[in-house]
Amino acid sequence: MVHFDAYTLTKSQQSVADYLSKNNHLIPYLTELEIARACSVSVATVSRFWEAVGYDNLKAFKRSYKNYEATITPAKKMEKAVAKHEDTYLSGMFQSSIGFLEETLKHISIEDFKNSVLAISQSPTVHIYSSGPADGLAMFLRFRLRRFNVDVTKLAQSGHEIYEDMIHIEPGDTIVLFGFVHFSPEIQVLLDYAATQSVTTILLTDLLVSPMINQATYVLYTERGEVGEFHSMVAPTALVESLVVAAGKEIGPNALEKLHELHTLRKTYSSKLPKK
Repeated sequence: MVHFDAYTLTKSQQSVADYLSKNNHLIPYLTELEIARACSVSVATVSRFWEAVGYDNLKAFKRSYKNYEATITPAKKMEKAVAKHEDTYLSGMFQSSIGFLEETLKHISIEDFKNSVLAISQSPTVHIYSSGPADGLAMFLRFRLRRFNVDVTKLAQSGHEIYEDMIHIEPGDTIVLFGFVHFSPEIQVLLDYAATQSVTTILLTDLLVSPMINQATYVLYTERGEVGEFHSMVAPTALVESLVVAAGKEIGPNALEKLHELHTLRKTYSSKLPKK
């Protein structure tokens, strides 16, 4: 990635550099007009900025960024996280987590959150799609919602297998999508299909700008850290737990039926299957 401090920049160009540095996860999706508005500068200033930092235009800058992003491996992310908090690792990670939670609260739509809770609690079936590290969150969400007697399915992660699950998605259902880092082909297919079937979509994402945000019914933003750093799951986990608790409250007494049944089963068979 470009080290902007290596160049002599005007005050307006410094504003652009600062914005890009703080929002580098948005770079693939930004236009010059969006950057200009965010920095309160003219589009002409943004256009001149690329040459000032060694690029012909925004397209060339994005291409360079894409190449940089491709070199970031999981091992490098972990190494960076460890190096950043080498002396006070625990304290540093906790402080970062607090920051992620604060950023999530700053950007999340409360209206979309409330509507998401209603959709989850009222839909005949809730379908969950996830991949990579988010799969653990998806399993956790499924586990908790099933305890509230919500009909939940977990969609296949990739490839043609997902079609086998899509044929069981009915009008009125809800799809919860974990869309972190990029707009995957699977999410694109699910969003397109949902739009033709009167299916509600809830997108949990760490992106503020992405085509999938415009296509989802409701969008729940959650901060996970900058590109190139170890991505935290603290804020996404807190968001999923909040959805679960709010959905349980919305469902009301019916949400407790399966919990009572679970308690009875544990008590009845405790001698044969003791709690571990």
